[in-house]
Amino acid sequence: MNKAYIIYKVEEYVKSSLGNHDGGHDWLHIDRVRRLALYLQEMEGSGDRLVIELAALLHDIDDRKFTERDDSITGSKIRLLLESLGISSHDTEKIVEINRKISFSSGGYEGMPPDEFRMVQDADRLDAIGAVGIARAFNYGGYSNNILYDPTGRHLSTIGHFYDKLLKLKDMMNTASAKTIAEERHEFMLKYLDQFYREWDYAG
Repeated sequence: MNKAYIIYKVEEYVKSSLGNHDGGHDWLHIDRVRRLALYLQEMEGSGDRLVIELAALLHDIDDRKFTERDDSITGSKIRLLLESLGISSHDTEKIVEINRKISFSSGGYEGMPPDEFRMVQDADRLDAIGAVGIARAFNYGGYSNNILYDPTGRHLSTIGHFYDKLLKLKDMMNTASAKTIAEERHEFMLKYLDQFYREWDYAG
């Protein structure tokens, strides 16, 4: 099995699938998640590195934010790709399940998830918080035409997204290594919000 060739072909496939994604869900996001997931695998010492890398590369295929998703069709596309590259059916099914269950809204696994899922989900969640997470939140807010902030709380806003999702992620990490990284990134978001409110309410 030529792992470098497999990764190259999956990279090509992913890049061709991201045409309608915003700048926070582009190829650079995919690559950050891949690198974070592999770092977590190194720190934790568990999970299959190739499965983790492929799952990280494929984690946003048919993201519900950008397409009408049909899990059976998405799974079939991933299976065809991986089987054509000689990935075993066992590993292919792991990667399909990671793609299907990784999102914040999916509900995840019942019971203890596989190590590969834990690494990739943590990596994806880490990329949603901290300085990069803040940049991504406002980028997606602009893409979706959301307002920056609604003091009444009646309308969707990017600041509201911090409370709906981003500030919850620190306590949802699976691995010890991700929890350590998340602490620092979470604190940075709290400091950012404090500064944001001071500037918003500035009276001269």
